[in-house]
Amino acid sequence: MKENKKLIKDVLKKTLNREDKFENLVLNLALKKMAGAKDDAAGVFYSKKQKRVIMASKTLEGVYDIPEGTETIDDNAFWGCAYVEEIKIPQTVTRIGNEAFARCMSLKKLVIPASVKTLGYNPFIDLNSHIVDCQSPHFVIENKLMYSADQKTLIACLTDAAMVIIPKTVEQISDFAFTRRRNLKKVVIPDTVKAIGSDAFSDCDSLEEIVIPASVSTIEGHAFAYCDKLKKITFLGVVEHVARTTISNCESLKKIIVPEGASKHYIKQLHVPLELEDIVMENVKKGDKHVEVSEE
Repeated sequence: MKENKKLIKDVLKKTLNREDKFENLVLNLALKKMAGAKDDAAGVFYSKKQKRVIMASKTLEGVYDIPEGTETIDDNAFWGCAYVEEIKIPQTVTRIGNEAFARCMSLKKLVIPASVKTLGYNPFIDLNSHIVDCQSPHFVIENKLMYSADQKTLIACLTDAAMVIIPKTVEQISDFAFTRRRNLKKVVIPDTVKAIGSDAFSDCDSLEEIVIPASVSTIEGHAFAYCDKLKKITFLGVVEHVARTTISNCESLKKIIVPEGASKHYIKQLHVPLELEDIVMENVKKGDKHVEVSEE
């Protein structure tokens, strides 16, 4: 294990600035997480008592069985395992962490057992609904979208469709729910949604226009960041909390349409540079409940 810790430390050192206190904290947390970890024959690391899957080797391939007795699949545990085709999860697992299976590009089958009670933010980035079979009563997949059991929280988009209509049951769009859905051109957000999580629509390269209903009170950081073709965003109401990075790196953005009298609020909240303030336009009249997204 000493050799493994040294290897991890060497890799992290190469990517971190030793003068940065935050990055040093990341380094120390990573080393603490790996303390006592053991890897199996496939190169998958487990906690000392084998209750947690910590990290899998990026060379993992074929079919992999997580052993009985495992309770938690850690954040990013299988992230970027591009060659694994199936991961078998035992009925002892109760929690799957953030982005746990993200970017497993060769994955053909993933069954979420009934024992799973907790999901981190979008464990299934880049995966589609025909791959994920959810047997847990705590979550549901319907029309290629994954929700909490009551369908109030949208957890993950599991389709590469060009258009998605979010149902009116949804009140919250989770962190990273639609990230990297690069064929998505149009999404309809209902007026039941109150919160949009961080990176919810980040890296949606084909998304050109978005309408935020007046019901939304919170938009977290990078919610629409790095949407290369996003040209227009319309706010039908005054969102109380809009993270400054909501639309960062949207280089094609030409119009931000806001309600009458709300331009100063959005310029301040979004930290719109002085030279771009003219793209914020007060064209939404009080009482407007919907603005059609153009088909151009």
